[in-house]
Amino acid sequence: MRQMKKMTIILTLLFLLVLAGCANDSESEKTAELTVSAAASMTDSLLEVKEAFEKEHPAIKISYNFGGSGALRKQIEQGAPIDLFFSASKTDYDKLVKQDMVQDGTAIFQNELVLIKSNQTDLNSRDDLMQQGGSIAVGTPDAVPAGTYAKEVLENIGVWEELQDRQMLVFTKDVSQVVTLVSQGAVDVGIVYASDVIARDDVTVIDRFDPSLHATIEYYAAIIKSEEQQSEVMQARETFYQYVLENEAKDIFRKYGFLIME
Repeated sequence: MRQMKKMTIILTLLFLLVLAGCANDSESEKTAELTVSAAASMTDSLLEVKEAFEKEHPAIKISYNFGGSGALRKQIEQGAPIDLFFSASKTDYDKLVKQDMVQDGTAIFQNELVLIKSNQTDLNSRDDLMQQGGSIAVGTPDAVPAGTYAKEVLENIGVWEELQDRQMLVFTKDVSQVVTLVSQGAVDVGIVYASDVIARDDVTVIDRFDPSLHATIEYYAAIIKSEEQQSEVMQARETFYQYVLENEAKDIFRKYGFLIME
């Protein structure tokens, strides 16, 4: 009888040890989930970065929130639980820095501004647009950096007021919507980043704007300050941030037309 009790105790202890080991294994294999807000113009490149990163770091999962940098910045200011922010606007990045909302950040690359047309239109230059009329899509200047740069260019070449007076401007929620409207023939032309159309065959670049016509187009990566205390999440944020600064990610961004800052 005593032998049976002893065996029961031993088996119970072994069972508890196995459970503890499973719990420890489960704890060590926890998946850290990061929410990343990013400029819409980075959609394709960041989706490829995510695929490469998650293969290398299977315990970290990335969820993206794409949109205009200004709108994304306002969401962060209002308390949205964002881990990292990729901004196409120095202004929006600087506003978060001034509010002490950035844990770490840096400029990562630059871009160019181009005029594109749909394959359904016979407009071949900005002069054709002004002479023949038509519609031109740009991001909403107050919310979309590409729209801010576009407005700056159009003001500097002296046509912004005329375009408004002739009701030729179509404003969009982000730069990706500009590309969509142009590709579908819903508008005749649009102003976007060079990186937005480098891999597309349904639109044509008809002009590249002189960089002197607008402020330097710089993109920024930032870790957003958080109350999060879980060590695996904090480490994951830093790991992904460092990854986008490394050569493998730089090669991806370069492939999509971004101008890497060395």
